[in-house]
Amino acid sequence: MWTWVSKNTLRLVYGSPKEWFAPEGFKEGEHGNVEVTEEEGKFLLKANGRILQEDISISRDGEYFCLTMKMWRGNIFGLGDKMGPMNRRQRKYIFFNADDPIHTPIADPLYKSIPFFIVLDRKTSFGVFFNYPGYMEMDFDSEGKGVFKIKVRGEGLVEYFIFNSSVKEIIREFLNLTGKNFPAPIWAFGYHQSRWGYTDRNVVMEIARKFREKGIPCDGIFLDLEHMDSFKNFTWDEENFKEFPEFVKELHDMGFKVVPIVDAGVKVEEGYEIFNEGKKNGYFLKTKDGKDFEGAVWPGRTRFPDFTRDDVREWWGEKYANFVEKTNVDGFWNDMNEPTIFATQEELDEMRERMADIDLDDGWMIPLTLLSFSNVFKSQREEEIVHKDDLPHWKVRNAYGMLMTKACWEGLKKRFPNRRFLILSRSAYPGIQKYGGVWTGDNHSWWEHILQEMINIQSLSICGIFFCGFDVGGFGGDVTPELLVRFYQLGAFTPFFRNHSAIGTKRQEPWVFGEYYENVIKEIINLRYSLIPYIYSSYMLGIMKNVPLVRPLFFEFQDDPVTHTIEDEYMFGPSILVAPIYRFGQEKRVVYLPKVRWLYIPTGEIMKPGWRVVDAPLEVIPLFQREDTAVVKMDPQNFIFEKDLKRLYFDVFLNERVEIELYEDDGESFSFEEGDFSLRRVLITRDKIEVESSRGGYKPPVREWVFKILEVEGRIREISILVDERDLKIPLR
Repeated sequence: MWTWVSKNTLRLVYGSPKEWFAPEGFKEGEHGNVEVTEEEGKFLLKANGRILQEDISISRDGEYFCLTMKMWRGNIFGLGDKMGPMNRRQRKYIFFNADDPIHTPIADPLYKSIPFFIVLDRKTSFGVFFNYPGYMEMDFDSEGKGVFKIKVRGEGLVEYFIFNSSVKEIIREFLNLTGKNFPAPIWAFGYHQSRWGYTDRNVVMEIARKFREKGIPCDGIFLDLEHMDSFKNFTWDEENFKEFPEFVKELHDMGFKVVPIVDAGVKVEEGYEIFNEGKKNGYFLKTKDGKDFEGAVWPGRTRFPDFTRDDVREWWGEKYANFVEKTNVDGFWNDMNEPTIFATQEELDEMRERMADIDLDDGWMIPLTLLSFSNVFKSQREEEIVHKDDLPHWKVRNAYGMLMTKACWEGLKKRFPNRRFLILSRSAYPGIQKYGGVWTGDNHSWWEHILQEMINIQSLSICGIFFCGFDVGGFGGDVTPELLVRFYQLGAFTPFFRNHSAIGTKRQEPWVFGEYYENVIKEIINLRYSLIPYIYSSYMLGIMKNVPLVRPLFFEFQDDPVTHTIEDEYMFGPSILVAPIYRFGQEKRVVYLPKVRWLYIPTGEIMKPGWRVVDAPLEVIPLFQREDTAVVKMDPQNFIFEKDLKRLYFDVFLNERVEIELYEDDGESFSFEEGDFSLRRVLITRDKIEVESSRGGYKPPVREWVFKILEVEGRIREISILVDERDLKIPLR
């Protein structure tokens, strides 16, 4: 069965699935300009005379529903933060959210399941979204036989096929289906410090004071497990974090926002309010015999809310809001929400039984037996868990973390309708972008992970999750000085910029390796803060227009086939190309510059398109500004809102004309949804500067705008103007 859901999107149903999470942009009845034929239950899709989906075969493999078809030509991009190359061809992937703390090149699955991808070649492009939140496998021709295979555990699946020759339009259409991105508060784009291992209030305050004493900008302090009372959500440790609300206020007075962690599991403890309420009202996941399912996580015995239920999400959302009312924290960091379960009682019992028959003489059987636990036990566990109405957990597991984050968003929005919070989730499924952002989980202090995170943020962005980032410096392992600097240089050009590391690893705050490295890192963070107007304007305009902040080169230069093969460079907003260093000791970089002339920002050299080699010693980030663009900057601050913004700087690289839109609002509320924002069109040519009066109800203060105009021939002109609410036209000749 097939149905048009918009002019360019076709919905195809294979088998007899129940679509648990229907996309919100469903518009049945509109018709696309694509030929669709059906013969003997098979669909043949054509666009502009080209066959896009053919040789489709449907079969069953026990309880699995299988679909095979001829593999598409071209590169395959998307799937979120899967390990390995950005091009997904000749790889097989599993979609079943899991906590795997060792991110090797073949680690799969990880925390997120984003079954959306874009097929791109020189002639065409299109998007494919397989909407199924249960167990799924996709094989992009791993055997080299020209076949794409998809297998789901269940009765069938739903495919959304997005026809468009433009990658930009495919992403827009996908977000029309799954929802626009959430508006992060402006301070969320500052720098954040975190560590699993900040053991008490005094340690956190010492870190906070050091940032201010050293003049290193920082907006957020994240609190890991240590702040809780015995790992219980929405509590604090009365001994180590005593007078917690006053502690939060003290950090606020210093200009820091505070974001605590919340895990998906609830500690089993009589007298613990959340446990008692969940048990009394039947809010927890069940076993097949109707008992509350129980597993071990950080608190020990743990139970898990059934977030597929509206009433449970409303209850859980109230807990976030109550905690804000008690403490005035500024956001939440949802973790362990795949959900992660260390073990069940049955698994431990079986482990003891099986290990009882093992002794040292068994040799190689010992590690094989130990390895078997992680696979056999996890599969048995998923069989046991059920949701309301006997819905098996394996049918909806991939949406669990997204629904937890939805509960957070809705609970806070209901109680604080005009206050923006920073909401993050480790686990995700399409739609997560409506409720919060993501980070990529437990990466390591490995050089290989700088490149991998570069790939991850590009892949997440084209899958519609715009607010994304990773643990700068690496979560696991011991970072080295040069590695830390290069991690920072990438992190400064991601939407979410946070240093985070694991207990037992080497500390990695900006100052840990001495004055030289501290100064280098401080300059990186200062650069990030100078770019806040550009970053925030690009992000908020991106929400309006469904355009990501992080953009693979093929997003902006799709007609250049070389960009289809590049994964170690990307665009950060419309104007800046970033080409980070990701190898130890490397002080030069080969870069590909598409189509136009580029300004190498560190040296001021103007470069023609093509392959180039640039110098990039440790103090230098390879950054390029695109011809006929402007980058809007400000004077760095220790934190957002520290000072009134009295001056904006426009770094202009001009050939013929530069035309930009500058977006502003209060950065903290939802008033922009009612039109309380400022949107100005700015035009710069060799003859004039034009600034249109603000559209929208928000009135920025009168400011000095400083233009530094570099023409492609090398001439530099500088001009300052006072900008108020009026239209302005300033001649330059």
